[in-house]
Amino acid sequence: MALKIEIRPPSFQTAMHIEHGLLNGELLKTLAGPRIALVADTALSDLYAKPLAQRIGADLFLIPSGEKAKTWDALKRLTEQLIEKGHGRDTTLVALGGGSAIDLVGFTASIYLRGVSLVLLPTTLLGMVDAAIGAKTGINLTSGKNLLGTVYPPKAVIADLDLLQSLPKTELFNGMAEIVKMGLIADVSLLQMTDLDQLVLAAAKAKIVILEKDPLDRGLRRILNFGHTIGHALEFVSLYRMSHGQAVSLGCVVESYLSMHLGYLPEKEFVRIPPTPVRLPADYDRKKLLQAMARDKKNQTGETRFVLIDRIGHAMSFDGEYCCSVALQDIDDALNWMEKKFS
Repeated sequence: MALKIEIRPPSFQTAMHIEHGLLNGELLKTLAGPRIALVADTALSDLYAKPLAQRIGADLFLIPSGEKAKTWDALKRLTEQLIEKGHGRDTTLVALGGGSAIDLVGFTASIYLRGVSLVLLPTTLLGMVDAAIGAKTGINLTSGKNLLGTVYPPKAVIADLDLLQSLPKTELFNGMAEIVKMGLIADVSLLQMTDLDQLVLAAAKAKIVILEKDPLDRGLRRILNFGHTIGHALEFVSLYRMSHGQAVSLGCVVESYLSMHLGYLPEKEFVRIPPTPVRLPADYDRKKLLQAMARDKKNQTGETRFVLIDRIGHAMSFDGEYCCSVALQDIDDALNWMEKKFS
């Protein structure tokens, strides 16, 4: 059965379309307008990008796959190519790819000529349920992940569910990690669903409910960062050999343990949390991990802050901050547990 959803949060004015068969270009051309710059992950060049560019009459620009796309060099190269091709303020940038492509192209759209129109075509499960929803953009620096970025709403998000049928298991796992996270913090029903189409729809709706209440990340939206304090640090110190989904999957389990260790999450709830098959990389280094965690964007006054849960499906408020400072000794205790269990 075909699914379709069109959601326009008042704070973003982004139309989101989730359905089968949307990559034919008809909807995109209607939404994007006459001048289109299609920016695609190079791995998608022959299979999706070139045929789509031809159908919609777009200039095609290819960017590196994965985290290699989220660099100063990739940003500089893309902007210079856009200028060389004569793209102006009437251009719509279209991102075709996973989370990294979405982050880079969104950031580019927000700063190119002080802002041009943006449409997102996520091709991965993670992109459809997380990266493409919420208007966050960014690139990495040598000192950390996503340290430069903007909040820049796309005109539309077009998620073609047909693309999920050919995703490798590793990419499905990456997306499921974010869905499990959403189940742990906000919607426990996500942990019981098995139909992939329904999961995408429900996870997107759950995230949008949060965004409508806190679009600019001043409070409630921080719960979407559950598992990411440790997860982003693991990605960074492993030089991105751990995928985002792998790192977040492990981060969610460890931050759930931390919630229990601090006395918030009952043990009977903790043991019900879905396990993860992820293991720490062979060159794991706790000192480097702590240094990366110290640069987390939730931190204040030099203290590392975590999103914590007190039951499955519910993140804690902490007087509207939705995260709290955790003592170094308690962080060490959680890391001791992680290293013993996942090495």
